[in-house]
Amino acid sequence: MGGAIVLMPSVLASCSNDDDNGGGDGGVTGPNSGKAVVIDFAKGDNAVFQFAYALEQLEADFYTKVVANFSGSDIPASEQTILGDIKNHEVIHREAFKALLGPANDFTLTPIYGSLNFKSRTAVLAASRDFEDLGVSAYNGAAQYLTDVNNLGLAGKIVSVEARHAAAIRDIINPRRSGVAGFSPTPFDDAFSPGKVRAAAQNFIVEMVQFSNAPTTFVQGPNGNG
Repeated sequence: MGGAIVLMPSVLASCSNDDDNGGGDGGVTGPNSGKAVVIDFAKGDNAVFQFAYALEQLEADFYTKVVANFSGSDIPASEQTILGDIKNHEVIHREAFKALLGPANDFTLTPIYGSLNFKSRTAVLAASRDFEDLGVSAYNGAAQYLTDVNNLGLAGKIVSVEARHAAAIRDIINPRRSGVAGFSPTPFDDAFSPGKVRAAAQNFIVEMVQFSNAPTTFVQGPNGNG
């Protein structure tokens, strides 16, 4: 894939399966135990988008399972609406990257969640917060490897949506009912290196996500913990 990647208007994942208990997964092995999925950073922007595609597959699958387990869960209707909207956004992101990358660069990951109880509001919101924070940090950190300004703009648009997801989930967990005091605990979001993001995401992916020609430099963000 050469040049800018243009997002067209029409182009906008242990224990048990999705059973009555809302458990994580069944019939698959553990994380990092499947076939290798190699992202070659020699491909430039294409590799960065493959990396983003991997994360969007994970997020889309997670929220799809969340929505599928609404019945019988302790998640109230108002929060189900928000989570359903986030699910739709993540599916759009996943399908957008799938279309942008094309068949030659496509791959399918198998998300796995261990014993995560999808019927539990507390468990779902905690996992959602962690996934959204990871996604924001991933885009913030990987942006420095994009060379085409149009691709950088696209990534910026998507990370802004991910950041709104993160804010919405945090507001559900800890509503701010007494003004704006403490609204922003830190002035900047984190920016994580691809390696740090991969290590975190790998805990939820059966396939072994590997990098080839990985970047040897990383410019830290303002928080300095990438």
